[in-house]
Amino acid sequence: MVRSFLVILFCAFFSCEGTSEDFEQKPKKFMKPCFNEDELLNVCTDPIEICHEERTHEIKLVRIEGVKKGHVRWVELEERKNYKMITRALKPLLFEIPQFLSDEECEHIISLAKESGLSMSIAGFDRAAYEGDLDEDMAEADGNWTLDHDERFAKGFFVWDVNKDGFIDANEVRHFAQKRKLLFMRENEVPAMFERLELSHALEDGKISRQVFAKLNIKKILWYMDFLKEKSPRHRPRYSQQAWLRQDKNSDPILRRLLERITRLTQLPDKVIQGGEWMQVVQYDPFGHYHGHLDSTPSKDPTIPCCHQNHFGKPDCRVCRFITILYYLNDVEEGGETAFLIADNTTITPEELENENATTDEFNLSVNCHMANLVVPPKKGTAIMWYNNFIDPDSGLLGSVDRYSLHGGCDVIKGEKWIANNWLTAPTKYSRHIKSLYDTS
Repeated sequence: MVRSFLVILFCAFFSCEGTSEDFEQKPKKFMKPCFNEDELLNVCTDPIEICHEERTHEIKLVRIEGVKKGHVRWVELEERKNYKMITRALKPLLFEIPQFLSDEECEHIISLAKESGLSMSIAGFDRAAYEGDLDEDMAEADGNWTLDHDERFAKGFFVWDVNKDGFIDANEVRHFAQKRKLLFMRENEVPAMFERLELSHALEDGKISRQVFAKLNIKKILWYMDFLKEKSPRHRPRYSQQAWLRQDKNSDPILRRLLERITRLTQLPDKVIQGGEWMQVVQYDPFGHYHGHLDSTPSKDPTIPCCHQNHFGKPDCRVCRFITILYYLNDVEEGGETAFLIADNTTITPEELENENATTDEFNLSVNCHMANLVVPPKKGTAIMWYNNFIDPDSGLLGSVDRYSLHGGCDVIKGEKWIANNWLTAPTKYSRHIKSLYDTS
């Protein structure tokens, strides 16, 4: 009753269109009032209503000043409790906050994720990219020896026989896979491929002779390599399990308190925090990884809707994650670092790194983890926070993507790794009036 009365008072004295007469002439479709705990924040209208736009134009994003790499400040994120905040990079703007989570909070989040149930992580939200049947692919290749135009080079024996000794050994197969497919095969994977393709009996001391090569179905070998790269857990872009945890007013109290800490840390408006995505919890086994990627989608068309505001389910949307906060929930025995490929780099641009004609794969963190400019080891309780986007100078809302935020998770070598992510989404000047799908206030 009290809240209903407040809503009536709000609408009686503060017309959405400007006057009480306008309100009477044009009734509005009101959704639930927005509350932060027991405090009435505002009355939310239908996302397409002008009223909503008039409320949200007040939102301004904030980027904390990094000062310089290595700069240390202490911030009070809870009453009489200060946290150390270290600037680790300026491009992207990135901070490390040791002991941001307590051991109990880390273990509680892992427990919640296990109770919720973990499922396979998908890079790019395309589950079909990881699905497939090697037997079916190989059977199809058996009936089709014809190489596509861009595959015909592989018919040349000396493309494979690097040392020109008349044989193709396992290392030369790995060399071909790396150079031509950007596939980094391990030593034991070549004999496994020979056996799967039923070549083992034709080898001479584990090598392919020129005579045997002339009778091979080259397409079948190439398809095997493609399958390995795209669908094998060790080689595909991402290998992990994940769960999603709600963080609204009805969620777990520890997760709600964490949002309060995040609000103080980021200095962002409550509505931005409330509109952030659910917490993602990720578990990695040995060989688990996530190759280099961006958390926000670059786009030349700024009018493409943000996915977190895609109320009408349009097929085209872009990810608009202003801030990523990543928490390490356990200590990893070996590996599992977070690598920022070109943080603060002055010798190579993101555009050069993203060149599709590149002959090396810096994005492959199973191989190139420690070639990255910044590598953060996983330490239980530590949080790292970075900005994926700049702020649009005209509107104070989400601007262009900072491509220096390219990052990923390196292979877990020993043990397991648990992390969690909070992604704080934000509107652009074109979508400032649209409520986030995640905002249940």
